[in-house]
Amino acid sequence: MSSSFSQSVVSWYDLHGRKNLPWQGGNPYHVWLSEIMLQQTQVVKVLDYFQRFIKSIPNLKELAAADEQQVMALWSGLGYYNRARNLHRTAQICVEQHQGELPADLTALMALPGIGRSTAAAILSLAYEQAEPIMDGNVKRVFARHFLVAGEPNKSATLKRFWQLAEQHRETARPAAYTQGLMDLGATLCTKHKPQCDRCPVSNSCQALASDVVAAYPQKKKPVRAREVELHCLLFERGGQLALLQRTSKGIWASMWFLPTFDSQQALSEVTTSARKIFTLTHRLTHRLLQIHVYLANDWEVDEPVDWVSRQQLVKWPHPKALNHILEQHDNH
Repeated sequence: MSSSFSQSVVSWYDLHGRKNLPWQGGNPYHVWLSEIMLQQTQVVKVLDYFQRFIKSIPNLKELAAADEQQVMALWSGLGYYNRARNLHRTAQICVEQHQGELPADLTALMALPGIGRSTAAAILSLAYEQAEPIMDGNVKRVFARHFLVAGEPNKSATLKRFWQLAEQHRETARPAAYTQGLMDLGATLCTKHKPQCDRCPVSNSCQALASDVVAAYPQKKKPVRAREVELHCLLFERGGQLALLQRTSKGIWASMWFLPTFDSQQALSEVTTSARKIFTLTHRLTHRLLQIHVYLANDWEVDEPVDWVSRQQLVKWPHPKALNHILEQHDNH
């Protein structure tokens, strides 16, 4: 059953919602890929990555058959690389168990790697027109303000209340329009900073606006102090090619290709006698602040399997964004 809240959102979406995003149109593969990319990443950044990914791997069956290195290379720079690994594995499971299609069932979708309740609901509502409620960051912000939900957005008690509201305000007549409209409302009007309440389609019933406390919601979570980590990296080039090593399957940039890295300057000096530090780069991850000390060397006693990769080939190798920053700074040094 639709509510006046959901009907107002749908009416607003018809007039003002975003309708030119490349993953719109109901293709389940496109919806799923975009939802995974949009986790922790803004739309403006995802646009180019999505187009490039679809051009290289246009459907789920081709994704299942693709080499993991190709998938990771297409993902390079988006961060949170387990999303790409889960994407690849889910495609393989769909081929093995679901006739090469994403299942149109909430429980079956949530059983797949990397697909939680909200992502599953987004696939069902946007691709299959099922009235399943979603819960991303934009929706949490709209609900927290409109219904005056206290508490940090990701705390279990707060999430429970959010989901109750989402269930209560399902849109059964036009689920896809409501889901997209709700996300658009949070992304374009009910924004974190400088919300445009005068243009909001549900402002008349917004409890935060009525109480003049919009800026206080959602209530802020306590910031997590980033742990500082020092890395000592060897930038070793030969004949126009970079020496790269594949990192271990655990830890920072798992299984990605990066410069030979050492925990200390002393450890680095044990494999080369000519290393000289050229600069230090600061690179922030979600919970870590990396101080990357970059060295040049003329000799290197390597005892690990190294791959030599040209700058032109690098785009096809899965590597973290930090490597691009290092190369840019070296070129400008």
